[in-house]
Amino acid sequence: MSEPRPVYRSPAELDAQFRESRIQTLITVNLHTYWSIVIILLAFGLWDAYVDPVNWPNAFAVRFAGAVIVAATGLFQNLPGRARWMVPLAKVRLLVAAVVSIVAASMLDRGYGFGVAGLIVIFLTGPYVAIDSRDLVMTHALTLIAVAVTIVALSMDPFDIAGTVVFVVLASVVSTLLGRVLESSYRRNFLLELEEHRDARTDTLTGLANRRAMQERGHVELKFAKRSSAPVSVILCDLDHFKNINDRHGHEAGDAALVRVAQVLRGALRESDALGRWGGEEFIAVLPATDAAGAREVAERMRAAIASTVFPDHSGHITISLGVTTSEDVEDALLEWDLMIKEADQRLYHAKHAGRNRVVADVPASAGA
Repeated sequence: MSEPRPVYRSPAELDAQFRESRIQTLITVNLHTYWSIVIILLAFGLWDAYVDPVNWPNAFAVRFAGAVIVAATGLFQNLPGRARWMVPLAKVRLLVAAVVSIVAASMLDRGYGFGVAGLIVIFLTGPYVAIDSRDLVMTHALTLIAVAVTIVALSMDPFDIAGTVVFVVLASVVSTLLGRVLESSYRRNFLLELEEHRDARTDTLTGLANRRAMQERGHVELKFAKRSSAPVSVILCDLDHFKNINDRHGHEAGDAALVRVAQVLRGALRESDALGRWGGEEFIAVLPATDAAGAREVAERMRAAIASTVFPDHSGHITISLGVTTSEDVEDALLEWDLMIKEADQRLYHAKHAGRNRVVADVPASAGA
């Protein structure tokens, strides 16, 4: 039988989750920070005026054009439906800032002697706009290419070219090392958050989803069912005479039985079904896109799987009773979930009182509650 499914299944999936988490963080960070870049670009104009009072207006015109481009990308990314553009546009802003710095410096007397410091600072901001180290290397590569093209186009003095190249390459190396350190910290925090999230929603004994996680899953499936008009079924099951196992064989044997039951039930369900421990010796399954007939069939398969399993820790068999309910017309997901749990619990009660080791998917009108 298959083991309970983990939160993630492979390093590739974990890396994808991390990258998505970083993208969401960068989206939040870059929501309004572009204004700081605009201010910094324009503020450098004051330094230009101090360094070269004669030629600074030309340099300021270039910086102003760069500030306009940065502001335009920022305003564009904040339009409705443009959130995913924030991360690549942040890289565009870094590239624009680098090119603007070189062009503006070329218009000043001894501009490169002062401008290269600003260029280094720009490269050092790379780790704060990149998703991970791979993304940072690509960002630096594109920026270096843009810088090289600009240098060639400006026909810079060989001495200035050499100085600029050396400092920019060194800045890229330092920025990459800084990025690796930051990424290590980001990944560690991500794993801790993932672990906390998993622990808060996982039953520590069986490894299945706990009550909280199953409630969340139920709400999600019912909301989806409301949009798609698909049925959703819930199966609530309880081990028969479980107290006798604890009394006769001890709680360790009882715990071992619960773990084994979880494994067997998971193996009896489909990949799309959700299984959790509802509490004590009760388990719950949420079956998306499953009508009443299909849910009853799954419940019978679960019952038969448990009944045919030998539990060596107490040399015997265990049986379960199951209550099944189906919702085919969802109006309010939260209210519908509560009603389904109540109905499944009532049917589980009838399964117990009808002799146990059986499935009850409907209750006769004459049956008492």
